[in-house]
Amino acid sequence: MASTAAPRRTARAPAAHTVLPDEIWEEIFLRLDAAADLARASAGCSSFRRIVSDRRFVRCFRSLHSPPVLGLIRYGYREFLPVGPPHRSTPEARALAQDADFTFSFLPDPSAWSSRDARDGRVLLSRRISAAIAFEDFLVCDPLHRRYVKIPRILDDLLAASTPDNGTARHLLPVLAPTGDNDEESFRVICTVQDKGKRKVMAFVFSSCNQTWQGIISTIYLPNGFIGCKPYSAHGCLFWMFFGKGYSLMLDTSEMKSSIIDLPPHNFDFGSMRAIVEAEDGRLGFLTIGDGTIDLYCKNWQSNGVGAQEWQHDKLIPLPKDSGINYSWDIVGTVGRYVALVAHDPICDESSPNSELFVLDIETLLVEKLCTLNNGMFCGFPYARFPPPLTLPSI
Repeated sequence: MASTAAPRRTARAPAAHTVLPDEIWEEIFLRLDAAADLARASAGCSSFRRIVSDRRFVRCFRSLHSPPVLGLIRYGYREFLPVGPPHRSTPEARALAQDADFTFSFLPDPSAWSSRDARDGRVLLSRRISAAIAFEDFLVCDPLHRRYVKIPRILDDLLAASTPDNGTARHLLPVLAPTGDNDEESFRVICTVQDKGKRKVMAFVFSSCNQTWQGIISTIYLPNGFIGCKPYSAHGCLFWMFFGKGYSLMLDTSEMKSSIIDLPPHNFDFGSMRAIVEAEDGRLGFLTIGDGTIDLYCKNWQSNGVGAQEWQHDKLIPLPKDSGINYSWDIVGTVGRYVALVAHDPICDESSPNSELFVLDIETLLVEKLCTLNNGMFCGFPYARFPPPLTLPSI
């Protein structure tokens, strides 16, 4: 009887793996939603890590994805309020709060310094030496790596040359300037001075590149009003509001030129909460808080503001209903496409009012809760992004 042999199987050659060029992987990685997803992807292999760590790629990713708000810093204090659950940035915020030193204990005499501003993961601190000195001392700190750079004091001669009428200059809030795409490791500090008598606005700029203060040549005369608040940042410019006025002072930090821009028609009383923001599609946005809602106006924008269209009402954004209609809302600050908000509960005891902190995403129009402050009214600014390292400490 003839045996039936089983059919002989031919071994298949292993399928060839398609090797994608780095340019395709870059496009894939740029479409990830968050930096945490990017970090997980970079752990896949050495080639992924090489692509993700390239400085050009990092700059491109940051230009497309605004860093999430990780917490808030109370103005004048050395205190960090990390984002809490259920916000998706809670793990990163907790890691930052655990590893960073927002009490700035690494400074000589840390209790003498007060927080004034934060940008790109760095914090600007100041201290007053004496009433006879016009300007304060400044430090730019990296709380994560525990490093700092001491800023030399503005020379009295430079101040006198810019404000010849002695005694009429008013020192305004110092701020960290927006960082350009190609100079993320450097920083600038801007101090603005307003001449009370002539309503003339000037500014002084310190650059970490040349380690000196310079007076801005571009000056501007205000129609009326005085600057009384910290500026908002959008598209590389700083925007100062005026109490009860329908215009804003804009400083283009790339060209260091000042100009006045008109705001959309609105009831600009002294109690109105307003902010300039980065809207989607490269537009400029203007926010006002009304009765339980936020009005968003937008306009097309060019870097110098020339030829921009008129403001158009774009969105009506509802505020969270579970925070109560009687809450007093305020705008804390802006970071990229995010706007930090605070709601004060008027029912709580006046000695320890309750403040709930939120963030508005201009792209999704979602308002999410960040954390709760139970021991006082909140005044401060948002903190986002892990900082790039500073130079070694210096005195």
